[in-house]
Amino acid sequence: MVTKAIICEKLKTLAHYYSELEELAAGLTLERYLSDLMRKRAIEREIQLIVECATDVNNMILKLLDRGPARDYFNSFIELAESDVFDMDFALAIAPSTGLRNILVHEYEVIDDAIVFQSIDSVLRYYKEYLSALSEYLDC
Repeated sequence: MVTKAIICEKLKTLAHYYSELEELAAGLTLERYLSDLMRKRAIEREIQLIVECATDVNNMILKLLDRGPARDYFNSFIELAESDVFDMDFALAIAPSTGLRNILVHEYEVIDDAIVFQSIDSVLRYYKEYLSALSEYLDC
């Protein structure tokens, strides 16, 4: 059974991944990102974990609202907006991060390191807002 307490624990895990990404990305330049394979792979993994954790939270909230799981990661954000958990503009801004996650995990196409590097700031910006909005929504 999904409860708010369980979801709040999952948000704590997400906040931990977020902090790790923040630390890995602090003061990072594209040149250093490209030349430091271990840091690059760690950042890719942190982004993957952040998106997956968030979509798990999304589906848990949808279940709590008796809406069931979303049909895919992208739509889990849209369905939360439709359920008034956060606004649609935010959902449309954060949902594309699921596409980056898919590229990193499934390598549907060659991973463009410059695009991943450029995505770090938006991942940090949107998931900070996500953590804040969901913590407020769930009162945790």
